[in-house]
Amino acid sequence: MREHTEHTKQPESAPGPAVGTTLGPAIVQIATAVEEHAENEAERAASAALALPHTHGAVAIASTTDRLLTRVEGLAAGIEYIPVCRRGARGVGVLARWETLKAKGPAPDPLGNWSYLRDLAHLARDMVRVLRDHRTAERPKVSIGRPGMPPLTPSTP
Repeated sequence: MREHTEHTKQPESAPGPAVGTTLGPAIVQIATAVEEHAENEAERAASAALALPHTHGAVAIASTTDRLLTRVEGLAAGIEYIPVCRRGARGVGVLARWETLKAKGPAPDPLGNWSYLRDLAHLARDMVRVLRDHRTAERPKVSIGRPGMPPLTPSTP
């Protein structure tokens, strides 16, 4: 027979062992850390792609392109999550560039795959910039002291 735990509400006069906890700030902090990690990984992938010379083999270019495509797709999802009214011109522009790059793919010329890789790398860097600018703009403004005014003096009794 399975055990069944029944939860009943304690009367307010008899405090129970339950403790109220606000998880909101902790969840926001964890989510921010995960986002920053993904952005850092995308920047590393973009830097590696931009450092790759056009003389590298087709397999190296293809694997780097694949890694970068994965990163850019994740960044694009993050930017699409931002409300349109807060994306700004750069956010709208990077999403439009992403749609264009997805639609056209690499050019059929000898440097097409390498050029496509470089376009993706520049796009990834721009997307990271959009996400970081948005996160900075959304942080609550903290003001310590009284800007433009003399400091407060302790009151005397």
